[in-house]
Amino acid sequence: MADLSVSFLGLSLRNPIIAGSSGMTSTKEGARRAADAGAGAIVLKSLFEEQLRAELRSITGAADSHPEAEAFLAGMGMNEGADEYLELIRDAKAESDIPVIASVNCSGDSLWSDFASRIESAGADALELNLGMVPVDPTASAAAIEDRLVALVGAVSKSIRIPVCSKIGSSYTNVGNLAARLAKAGSRGLTLFNRFYRMDVDLDSMSLSAGPMRGSPEAYHESLRWISLLEGRVGAELCASGGVYDGSIALRLIAAGASSVQMCSAIYAKGYMAIASTLEEMDAWMDAHKVARVTDLKGRLARRNSASPELYGRLHYVKALTGQT
Repeated sequence: MADLSVSFLGLSLRNPIIAGSSGMTSTKEGARRAADAGAGAIVLKSLFEEQLRAELRSITGAADSHPEAEAFLAGMGMNEGADEYLELIRDAKAESDIPVIASVNCSGDSLWSDFASRIESAGADALELNLGMVPVDPTASAAAIEDRLVALVGAVSKSIRIPVCSKIGSSYTNVGNLAARLAKAGSRGLTLFNRFYRMDVDLDSMSLSAGPMRGSPEAYHESLRWISLLEGRVGAELCASGGVYDGSIALRLIAAGASSVQMCSAIYAKGYMAIASTLEEMDAWMDAHKVARVTDLKGRLARRNSASPELYGRLHYVKALTGQT
């Protein structure tokens, strides 16, 4: 039987499969079921910046938040989310014997530094900052947006002792540059990538509607590209997210350089046992190919370990579009 144990963010994981932040990890029962299915760690469902703002406003009477967002959160019973989230951390720690990673979905604000300390006190083993800023202002520069995110990560990292991991999207001018800046600011890990809310329109009602909520098995390619490019080059460990549906995909991402991989949509689609089946597939492949430890596979196909680094740029693209092999 292969050794699947890894280290991520300085935490010892029995395997590299992390149950990603979702409704499946929003309760202590969900955390326990993910752990029982074999997950190496759990990322709890994110607390949103809007939830924390709504709670602070109710306490302080502050006037700097969005009335529409507040009305929605109040109607959903979410305006007390912060205290409930801390209780979820404590409950999840009591229900499982694997690392519990808290998650906050933020767009860049100093209020997270104080709350991060409360998360640490509640017992979280690490904190994932899901940097979910969607730039809607066409006059905002890329530099200003990235500076805001770097400042947030720096402020939070300095306020707590537990490790911080930044979860970012792929639509930045230079993902590698931002990744290196976040690492320098204190982010020990980077999760590539988060998937922003996808929007659709309802033509009959002429209103906005939700697009597809889950990722497909093909979604891992973007994460694989950037992990293979950045592994060992930005000063932070890398975690893959998006499209991890089976053991083969997980192993490809690890070979590209991921220290760990998050599963989310697959758990929605197949239930918690998607974790167990993924681990079984990984173990079977490693035994068949005589790979004793999953850490022996890590980064074998990363750009920095390749004798042909040009393949990681435009060359494969040019070959594909010109019919070359």
